[in-house]
Amino acid sequence: MLELITQTFNASVIAVTQLFLSTVMTANPWFDGLELHYQSAQKEITCNTKLADSFTETLDDVLLSGKNITLHFKFELFKPGDATPLQYKEIVNGFRFDEEADIYYLVNSEDKKLEKFFTIEAAKDSYITVRNLVVVNTADLPADQEYFIRVTAYLDPIKLADMSESVNLMLRWASVKPTIVSEKFRVNPRAT
Repeated sequence: MLELITQTFNASVIAVTQLFLSTVMTANPWFDGLELHYQSAQKEITCNTKLADSFTETLDDVLLSGKNITLHFKFELFKPGDATPLQYKEIVNGFRFDEEADIYYLVNSEDKKLEKFFTIEAAKDSYITVRNLVVVNTADLPADQEYFIRVTAYLDPIKLADMSESVNLMLRWASVKPTIVSEKFRVNPRAT
């Protein structure tokens, strides 16, 4: 009798787990291009990029929770063949919905300027986009060396109301950090 109860319990746990996993929609986000621009007068490289296919219904529900949802963009400059980056920069975009005011707020760690949006579409578009961000200082980089930039994005876990554990938002992205790698370039006006 105990064996039958144990088998029934195990079957029930498996069924509930499968049901839960099937209801969590995941996306497979990717970077829709990577534009690098060499600014010779300022001795820097700026970047434009944007995530694509990054939202699902369940992630939208989290964005509407009123919690601060943080998205990291990590930029690394490498010499081909080296595993350690020569330069590293990370920015964090914060997204928060104020249900009472019906306003979407965004702030990024680079300029710390609070932006307001009145539609979720406009807020999400800004949230997943990097525009004219200085990612590399070229002052001390030899012009005859080749380089490339790797960009990675990821979401921080959050703690929702009535939950004892944090929610891993990367599960909404199939636990994959979207990554893009630039073509090799040299630091000169024709480089990027």
